[in-house]
Amino acid sequence: MTTIAIVGLGLMGASLAKAVRPHYDHIIGVTRHEETGRKAVARGIVDVAAMNYEMGLPAADIVVLAAPVRIIISQLQTAHHYFKDGAVITDLGSTKREIVAAMNALPNQFGAVGSHPMCGKEISGIDAADEALYRNKTWVICPTLRTTPAAHEAITQLAQNAGANTLEVDAARHDAIAAMVSHLPYSVAAALTSAADGFSQSEPLTWNVAASGFRDTTRVAAGDVTMMLDILLTNADKTLAAIRDFQFNLDQFAAMLERKDEPGLRAFMDMAARTRRELNK
Repeated sequence: MTTIAIVGLGLMGASLAKAVRPHYDHIIGVTRHEETGRKAVARGIVDVAAMNYEMGLPAADIVVLAAPVRIIISQLQTAHHYFKDGAVITDLGSTKREIVAAMNALPNQFGAVGSHPMCGKEISGIDAADEALYRNKTWVICPTLRTTPAAHEAITQLAQNAGANTLEVDAARHDAIAAMVSHLPYSVAAALTSAADGFSQSEPLTWNVAASGFRDTTRVAAGDVTMMLDILLTNADKTLAAIRDFQFNLDQFAAMLERKDEPGLRAFMDMAARTRRELNK
């Protein structure tokens, strides 16, 4: 008999509940929002909705924290008083070093495994929940001092039940990689959107002309701002390093364009095209 409590029923938490529901005996959704709880039960996403930790956590064999990163860190510091002895704790946070440090500080009677499923949408909330969200996506597992063999197996199985493929990476390495392939793209999309908005103040046709290239490049800028603030502020050093790497490459590109270095531009663009096409294979 396995009971799972998912704390937070936004896009990630509600999608996970839908994906793994056939594999577990009982799923509890923990949310502060009564309307979200009612929707989750009415739609069959969870078996029961709890409005607080005291109602939702003591019966859970596995607790999944599905909130913005800094809230997860706070939950690990306060909610453990309600965890069942022997419970396995995991999270869905997008940065891992501070979360893993908070998990390392948990009492010894709990197992804990850091997690980051590499998926999402630019829309949020329970209405965006999608049981296929995790399917064929990479689910990064970051071990902690509280990662017992049983805890590791439980969270590996949870990821696989959601349809994901697991990859084990330590927290510091994860944060450096995520900064380059996730947090930098968001930063670039936000900056590009801001630049275009500024340009549009003097050129009113800007948004009429903007087509799929601009929309595809800036899509992630429409994401949840609170979530992204937590990500950036808990991974600022790695994201800044990624931004500086990007600035170097952009400066190189700009310099070649300024001097109309056609062979250099072609080599740069060919390399980028080959690399991007490989991602589609």
